[in-house]
Amino acid sequence: MGNTLHFRTNTSILILLFFIINSVYAHQQQSDEQLNLMNDDTEKVTFLTSTALMEQKKNPHHQSKPLMLANKAIKLARKINDENALLQAYNTKAILFREFSTFDQAIDYHKKAIIIAEKNLEEARKIELYLDLGATYRASHNFVEAKDIFTKAQELSHTLKMWEYEGISLINIGFMYLDLDEPKSAQHFFMEAEKLSSEHQLTDLYIIATIGIGKTYIPSNTNSERKKAKKYFSAAIKSSQKRKKQFFEGISNIDLGRIYLKENKMTYAYNYFVKAVKQLKPYKEKEYLSGEYRSLDDPLNFNRYYAEAISYQNSLKYYRGEISLSQYNQAVKEELELFGNPDQEELEHLRNALSELKQHYSFLDSINQLDEEEAARLLKDYLDRQKEKLKNLEDDKSYLRHLLIETEKIATEKIVMLEQKNQLQEALISKQNWIGISLVLLVIFIGTIGGYQYKIVNDKKKVNRALSQQNEKISEQNVEIKTTADQLQNALSTLQIQNKKTNESILAGWRIQNAMLPANQQLDDIIPQHFVLYKPRDIVSGDFYWVGKEKEHTIIAAIDCTGHGIPGAFMSMLGNALLNQVINVEGAISPDKILTKLDQYIAETLHQGLNNDSREGMDIALCVISPDQQSLQYAGAKNPLVLVRDRQPMIYKGVNRHVGGNRSSKKMIGFNKHEITIEPGDMFYIYSDGYQDQFGGPDNKKFMRKHLIAEFCEIAHLSLNEQNTHLDDTFEHWKKDKKQIDDVLVMGFKIS
Repeated sequence: MGNTLHFRTNTSILILLFFIINSVYAHQQQSDEQLNLMNDDTEKVTFLTSTALMEQKKNPHHQSKPLMLANKAIKLARKINDENALLQAYNTKAILFREFSTFDQAIDYHKKAIIIAEKNLEEARKIELYLDLGATYRASHNFVEAKDIFTKAQELSHTLKMWEYEGISLINIGFMYLDLDEPKSAQHFFMEAEKLSSEHQLTDLYIIATIGIGKTYIPSNTNSERKKAKKYFSAAIKSSQKRKKQFFEGISNIDLGRIYLKENKMTYAYNYFVKAVKQLKPYKEKEYLSGEYRSLDDPLNFNRYYAEAISYQNSLKYYRGEISLSQYNQAVKEELELFGNPDQEELEHLRNALSELKQHYSFLDSINQLDEEEAARLLKDYLDRQKEKLKNLEDDKSYLRHLLIETEKIATEKIVMLEQKNQLQEALISKQNWIGISLVLLVIFIGTIGGYQYKIVNDKKKVNRALSQQNEKISEQNVEIKTTADQLQNALSTLQIQNKKTNESILAGWRIQNAMLPANQQLDDIIPQHFVLYKPRDIVSGDFYWVGKEKEHTIIAAIDCTGHGIPGAFMSMLGNALLNQVINVEGAISPDKILTKLDQYIAETLHQGLNNDSREGMDIALCVISPDQQSLQYAGAKNPLVLVRDRQPMIYKGVNRHVGGNRSSKKMIGFNKHEITIEPGDMFYIYSDGYQDQFGGPDNKKFMRKHLIAEFCEIAHLSLNEQNTHLDDTFEHWKKDKKQIDDVLVMGFKIS
């Protein structure tokens, strides 16, 4: 029942990507006036760097303003010859590049700052720079380098007895291991940080370490682990209240709310989210982490936590009937500000850049469909072609130079030859005293030499003119290449930023969708002998599974919603919420009646009628097991139930229609219920069509339903884990390097 809220939340997060609002520039004008009144000194560099970071936070999509301020800071630091100021400016520009997801440039500027610190023996500053560089490596998912740098920061902090920085280094490593889904490794570093902070009475560090330890227990679905998580988050809240650290109290309440949400304790979850929103709201306008904790801005990011809190709160309010749809939509607008809004100048810059790309890559249907890797590949190909042009021009230039040298060489040889002839003639004239003849010959020789010299000079002029023209062409080509490369780089940077924001929103949707699926412990409690093979095609999925108990009956369903990815995820949220409504609230336990009500509610929710274009629906296989576990009832829409008994298949087909979708009279057939008596050793399978429709194999054909059912018969005698592994391996071997075409869901279960 409570999972409707996830559907609302995912909707609000997806809206964030396309909703653009106007920015306010009063603070920018005030900063510009203040800047003009300042002297060229270290204080002005500090003002420029802090303003650059503030501009980036205010408008995350707009690169030009913060980068311009950082460049001014670098130029001024060089002008006043202050290396400490230059170090600060370099590191600020590195942080900006990190926020814009241009990680290579960020790392270069971090390293420039570190070189200055090493040169000036600024060991304490090196720790801060190491932490910032480690944060950049972590953001770029280069976890090997990130751990190496954080470890250097921790060791140097320990040597200098700078305990708070040592603890921050340990916590950074802990959050890095959480990113790698290694909670046990993360726990070790968080506990080391907690011990260190307790010994040296470091308040903020102690609370963050406690929160980190709590997070390491969240991935587990056991009751004991969840209790430990609650214990640590409650301890963090108590410490935060005692020391008036409202931001840390707020994020602890969010994590507690998420745990209660997984346990379907909606009232508890709602109360924690309401508290979190109230506690975090003041930090929209002020700093939430002190300067030395800057490297933890990503794992403790205010925008992400606050957006999650108000998304859950608003969705729960709407679900509980406390606010109307229009009020809910109005509440969503508050979330939009947290994700940054590209202004018109930035959007125009992006459009111009994309237009430039289209001119150079006319073979593309639309550059807007490029992903980051494709854009980078095309950019490299283009620059390679330009370099080839430049090389050809250089080859021409080299040839002309060679021609000039050869011309001069020939001319010199001819001059030497003529001089030798002249000497010979003079000797002959002197010997024979033929003065008249010698004068004539001398004039002839001089004329000949003059002619050759004139030709040489004329040839040199031609060669020089050709060289000059080639140089001009090379210069023009260089300018063109540089201009185009800059435009492409800017376009690529902007695409990277947009891609990052899109991925963050989709990942948020994945977390919400994942939370609605039955936890492993819940599955084990309700149906001990089972396996689930679940392979979404994209990050979010249109397939989902549902289990529950009602009136001592066990209910299991495998659902395939219209579409996959984000559209499919929308339908899966709706389907999950409506199943909770029909079964848990209304108490329906007959599979055909459950499908009938589900069909009715989907049609009403999506306003599907005889003349409506909405055709969204879902295919479903639904089983209800009797309390004595002696019989099973099945009803289905499209998707069948396969029973394997003594290695022979028995196939129970669903009706040939969707739940929801087309409302024409021809499609409005009823749902049938099948009664099955359970015998020892029976193995049941329900599944979506993603497995059987996958292309692959030696002939690149579909796997097909017949092949899949044969696999069921082949493996039914194996353990549940072995069956799961076999089906997964078979799918991957069949698919190989082909693209997965649909979401895949296979559930198998036995009844004791």
